[in-house]
Amino acid sequence: MGLAKAAVHLLVTEAAERPFYGSVLTLGRQHVYVTALEVTEMALQHNVRLKSIPVELHREPTLANRGFVSDDWLFKSLGFDEVVRVDVSDYESSDLIFDLNDPQTPLSLLNRFDLVLDSGTLEHVFDFAAGLRHCVRMVRPNGRVIHLTPSSNCVEHGFYSVSPTLYADYYSASGFTIDRVWLCEIPLDLPRGIWNVFDYANSSERFISLGQLSDKIWFTFSIATAGQSVSPHIPQQWIYTKTWSEAESAHMENPNSSANALNQFEQGSRSRQLIDKLARFPWLQAKVVGLILRWRKWIHQSRIRSRKIPYPFVGKF
Repeated sequence: MGLAKAAVHLLVTEAAERPFYGSVLTLGRQHVYVTALEVTEMALQHNVRLKSIPVELHREPTLANRGFVSDDWLFKSLGFDEVVRVDVSDYESSDLIFDLNDPQTPLSLLNRFDLVLDSGTLEHVFDFAAGLRHCVRMVRPNGRVIHLTPSSNCVEHGFYSVSPTLYADYYSASGFTIDRVWLCEIPLDLPRGIWNVFDYANSSERFISLGQLSDKIWFTFSIATAGQSVSPHIPQQWIYTKTWSEAESAHMENPNSSANALNQFEQGSRSRQLIDKLARFPWLQAKVVGLILRWRKWIHQSRIRSRKIPYPFVGKF
C-alpha cells in the first residue's frame, strides 16, 4: 500500500476543490513517496493551505533517508485531525486489526470517518465486494471514499484489477455522488514517475474495445461523496442498463421492429438530428444511417489500431 508522488498530487487537487477535515481511515498503512518540500510546492500550485506542523519523516529508514514524509504528517498537513489505519495484520503497526473479508463492519467504525482511503489495498482482499460494503458503512454522510486501484497490466499485484465502471456504478447505486473517476496511465516508476490522467466519468464515449489502452500500467482513481442515507447495493453495469433501456424504448416506439437502427444514435446528437429530418424519405434515411454506421465503425477500428482512447485528458501529475 502506498501513495506515489502523483497520487499525493491527486489528493492535493481534491483538497483544492473541497478541503479535507476531521478523520481519515486508510485501508492499510500507507508508504508515502514525497518530501515535505514537494507537498508544499503542490499546495502552492493549487492554492491549498497546509497545516503548519513539524515535519515527520517516514518511519522506515530507507525512505526517511530520501526525505519522504510519514503518512501522519501528510494527512494532518492536508487538514485531518485524526489518522486511523486498519489492516488484517499488525506487522506495519496499524491502529485497528480488522479483516476486510469479514461480512460485518465493527460497530465502532460505522459512519465514523470523513474520508475512507483505499490506495492499493482492496485488490489484495479476496472478498472485494465485502471491502466495498465496509467503505460505504464506515464513511459519514457528506464524507468521501477514494480508491486508487490497478486496472490494467498489473499481473500478480493482488487478486483483482478493476474497470472504472465498477466504482461509478457501485457508488451511484449505493447513494453516493460520483465526483471523479479518472484513468491514470503510469510508467514503470510508479512511486515517482509522471502519470497521464484521463477523465473517464465525463467522457461522451466511456466504452472502449479490448486492447485499446496502451501497454503501460493503468490505475483507476475514484472519488465518491456519501449522501445523507447510504447503504451497499449491488449494481448492474451501466452499459447494459443503458442498452436495456434503449431497447425497451425502441420497442415501445416500434413494436413490430426487432432491431431499431435509430436506437444507436443518441437524442440531440448531430447524427440523430440529420436522420430525424430525413424521416419523410425512408429510403434516403436508411442509406444515411448505413453510411454513418460504417463511418463510425471505421473510426472505431482506427482508434483500436492507434490505441487512442476517447477520454478527455486531465493533465500530468
